[in-house]
Amino acid sequence: MTRSRDPKEGLPPFAVEYLAGQRSSRRALRWFHAWLKRSGRPILRLESAEVGGMLAAILAAQKPSSRTLHRRRLFRYFDWLHARELLSFDPRCLWPRSTFELPPEAARFTAALEPTHKRGTVSGYRTCLRQFHIWLHSQKLGLDAVDRMHVSSWLEWLHKRGLSACYRVHAIQSVRAYFRWLEEQPAYAGRPAEHLFRSTDLPKLPHYLPRPVPADLDRMLQRRLRKSHEPVDVALLLMRRTGVRIGELRALPYHCVHHDHAGRDFLKVPLGKLDNERLVPLDPLTLRLIEKLRAIGSTGRRGKRRTLLLETESGKRIPYDDYRRALERVCKGLIFAEPMTSHRLRHTYATSMLAGGVSLPALMKLLGHRDYRMTLRYAAITIETVAAEHAEALQKIERRYDLAVPTDKTISPTTTIADVARHLLTQVEDAGLDKRRARTLVRRLNRLSAAIQRLLRECARQTTRSD
Repeated sequence: MTRSRDPKEGLPPFAVEYLAGQRSSRRALRWFHAWLKRSGRPILRLESAEVGGMLAAILAAQKPSSRTLHRRRLFRYFDWLHARELLSFDPRCLWPRSTFELPPEAARFTAALEPTHKRGTVSGYRTCLRQFHIWLHSQKLGLDAVDRMHVSSWLEWLHKRGLSACYRVHAIQSVRAYFRWLEEQPAYAGRPAEHLFRSTDLPKLPHYLPRPVPADLDRMLQRRLRKSHEPVDVALLLMRRTGVRIGELRALPYHCVHHDHAGRDFLKVPLGKLDNERLVPLDPLTLRLIEKLRAIGSTGRRGKRRTLLLETESGKRIPYDDYRRALERVCKGLIFAEPMTSHRLRHTYATSMLAGGVSLPALMKLLGHRDYRMTLRYAAITIETVAAEHAEALQKIERRYDLAVPTDKTISPTTTIADVARHLLTQVEDAGLDKRRARTLVRRLNRLSAAIQRLLRECARQTTRSD
C-alpha cells in the first residue's frame, strides 16, 4: 500500500505557514517552489521578469478553464510574500488587476470619463493607469518628474513583460490621454504630453486573417448543435446562423423577433459592442431555433415571466464559461487547425454570406459595423472563393481570346503570305502611299513563300524515302 503524498512535502516553512489558511493553493505553490528549486535562485534575489516568465510557462501548460484560478492564487501568494519582505520587487507589477490604489489625480481622471465612456472602457483606463503608477512607484518617481527618458524606460518595461502589441497600444494611448488631462490641471507642473510621447512609440498592430470554420467542419458542427436540446447548444447554433456577438447573444430579450409589413421575420439585436441596434433576417430554420429556446424552460423564476431569451433559473444571464464549455464538448473529436472559439462562428457567418453574393454594405448592416474596414477584416474572402473565381476568370479569358479556326481544312503558310501580300497592295492603293516600296516588300514575301514551298517539298520527299 503506497502512502499518499503530503501536500506540504518539499515546501519551505513560510509556504507551509501560508497553506495553513489557503489549503486550496497547495498545487500552485508546489509548482512555484519546484521551479524555484530547479532555477537555484534565492527567493530574495528574484526579479519581476523572472517570475513573469515562470508564470507564462507554468500557466501555458494548464487548461484554459483553470488558468485564471491558478494565476489568482499565485498572485495572492506573492502579495503575502511581499508583505513579509520575502520578495524584493512589488508583485503588483505582474498583476493588472491588483490591489494598488490609484492616486487622487488618476481617480479624478477616470471619474471624468464615466459620463462619456462605457463602463468597460473606463475599467480599461483604470487598469492601464494602475500599472503605470505601479511602475512609477517602483522607480520612486512623481508625475511632475517624468521626462522623455522615463517614458522610454516605461515602454521598454512594457515590452519586456511580453505584453501583446494591442495591449501596449491601449496602455500608451491611455497614459498619453492621462497626461493631456493633467496639462489642464493647475496643480500639474510637469512636462506636456507632446514632449513625453511620440507617434513612433505605438507598436504596429498585427493584421490577422479571419478564422472561419472550414466548410466540412462547419456542416458537422451545425449538425451536432441541431441534434442537441441543451439551451446553450441551441444558442450557439443561433449565433452561427445570425452572426451575433456572444455578448449580444446573452442579452437577447425574450421577445426578440420582429415582423415587417410583408410578413418577413427579423431578429432584433440589442445594443452591443458599438452601441447600435440592428435587424437580422431570419430564415424558417433559424426562426424555429428561437421558438425552441422559448419553449425550453418557458416558465421563469418563481413563475415570473422571462425577460431574456437565455437565462439561468435565477433570472440572470448565462455565464460565458457555459458557452465555452459547451463549444468544447460539441467540438470533441473534430480537428481544427486553430483553437475553436465562439467568435469564429461569427467569422464563419460573415464569410459564408460574402461568398454567397451578399454585398459589402449589406454585410455591414448584418454584422453591425460602422466602418467598411471592420467588415473587410472580419469577413475576408476565403481561399476557396478566390480559387473558384480565379478558375472562372481563366475560362472567360479563354472564351474571349479563342480564335475561330476552321477544323475542316489546313491553312498553308504560303496561302497566308499571299493573303498578306494582297492586303498590303490593297491598302497602299487605297491610301495613296509609295507603291515602289510596297512592291519591293511584296517581292520579298514572294521569295519567302517560294523558300517555304521548297522546304516543304524536301520534307515530303524525305518522309517518302523513309517509308
